[in-house]
Amino acid sequence: MRKLILLSIFLLSIVYTRAQNAKNDSTQTFYKRQPFVSFQMQEGVVLPTNDFIKSQERPTFSAVSLKYGYAATKNRWQDYAYGMPYGGVGLMFAEFFNKKELGSPFALYAFQGTTLSNLSARTKLNFEWFLGASFNWKPYDPFDNPENIALGSKTNIYVGGNIYTKFRLNHQWDIHTGIGVSHFSDGAARLPNKGLNMVSATVEFNYNFNRNPLADLIDAPAPPRVEKRIDYDFLINISSRQKKFDTLQTNLPSPYIDKNFSVFGLTFAPMIAANYKYKYGAGVDLLYDESSGAIAWRQLNSRDGKEYDRVKLGNFGDRISLGTSVRGELVMPIYSIFANLGCNIIQGNKRDKRMYQVMGVKVYLKENLFGTFGIRASNFSKAQYVYWSLGYTIQGGPLSKKHLLASLKNLPNFRL
Repeated sequence: MRKLILLSIFLLSIVYTRAQNAKNDSTQTFYKRQPFVSFQMQEGVVLPTNDFIKSQERPTFSAVSLKYGYAATKNRWQDYAYGMPYGGVGLMFAEFFNKKELGSPFALYAFQGTTLSNLSARTKLNFEWFLGASFNWKPYDPFDNPENIALGSKTNIYVGGNIYTKFRLNHQWDIHTGIGVSHFSDGAARLPNKGLNMVSATVEFNYNFNRNPLADLIDAPAPPRVEKRIDYDFLINISSRQKKFDTLQTNLPSPYIDKNFSVFGLTFAPMIAANYKYKYGAGVDLLYDESSGAIAWRQLNSRDGKEYDRVKLGNFGDRISLGTSVRGELVMPIYSIFANLGCNIIQGNKRDKRMYQVMGVKVYLKENLFGTFGIRASNFSKAQYVYWSLGYTIQGGPLSKKHLLASLKNLPNFRL
């Protein structure tokens, strides 16, 4: 799990570096973006979503973050069309209600935000999301830390978002106040993994380098007209997960054993590109889950007199699931954010719910080739696994009436 999360951060850092050096058009480059640095404070509560949190008297947390990034300057049409987007990297330090059982974690993350609404000349309503990795946790241990069923790994995913108001104090300084939600878990790569879910109030002081005082008066170039079309996405998903086993009549001292099961998936998804901001559509998800139907027990080896954990996989057919999903994608410069809601028609893993949810980040690496990093869950809260995928987009033609009529005319024996 640690390698998977570190690889995620490495990819995000490559993408961020690429973004800063990518060309906006034939004459302008990303280094003309406006740099900024900010300091954020959070105070909040941990939601009582598992027995460990429910047993605490005051499940609160606080955190501070130092962030560095680049903001748009209205010198290209994407700046206006995407709500003056910004992005960067951050370092967060957190303190939880139970340091003894949770530790003193810190996180490295990438963030991206945009303006939702201009409330006044000096005040804006903004949205920001972030994704990264957190370290220095004290995870579950059956001997030393048996109560912490929230986290099973020392390294965990850190993901969330904020909605806040941005008020311009003067030429350099802004102040942000808002509400945020965040989540820590390892995506069931190591069990137990009930996760931590937080809601917090945020205050942030933002310093802008070389901000143009006349930026709000600049008329950004008009965005190009986009014909509605259908794009066809093909994805290969790769992951692994652990499983909770029965201890009754298995001689297992704990339902959690150190065994990772492979998970592979194939997805085909026609997506309607309504404009340059949104895509929506449906998909077919074929999944192979090695943990489905697996059983485990502890057995004495007569040769050496020691006990070992044994695992037997289920039937191959029981490892296969087939689902359909509705999908939505919010397209931003460099990144896209996607969310899927699906239901298994063929349900292989009976321990998982038939309904499933997927959320993640999509990055185009070259031309139509893209990669994603996401998490699949059930009940909108219980992680099944985190995954990587590699995909390819075949871009379809426009869905205009003129185009459809032209397509019909080309069909054999068709006459208008």
